Amino acid sequence: MAEMKRLIFGEGLMFPTLTGEKQITLRKYRAGSHDFVKGEVIRGEFKDGLNVLLQITADTEKKPFNELTDAEAQADGFNNAEDAFNGLKDYYPDLQKTDLLATIRYEIVKVDGTHAVSINEYAQ
Repeated sequence: MAEMKRLIFGEGLMFPTLTGEKQITLRKYRAGSHDFVKGEVIRGEFKDGLNVLLQITADTEKKPFNELTDAEAQADGFNNAEDAFNGLKDYYPDLQKTDLLATIRYEIVKVDGTHAVSINEYAQ
């Protein structure tokens, strides 16, 4: 059986994900790491201390960072596309606007209205 794919999220992103406020993540595209298909279930590993099962709601969209719209950036919690680019440079210091952006859309897996969540190695 293949290992479940995963995405790691920084501190402070668990709560907006659990409330449904955050349902998108922007990443510098890496082949194999960011190729998700609609309906796929993955593990979101949050540095806040929980693992959350996430269902991908659309195939990963790939395009150059310079084509990112303000609306897409705002969906991920940034003020606009330029703010997103600058914010992502914290994670990807060599990021260029011609690099491929992976837009990953998801929702939390729920069973009878309950989130599928477990404590992870980052819990204190």
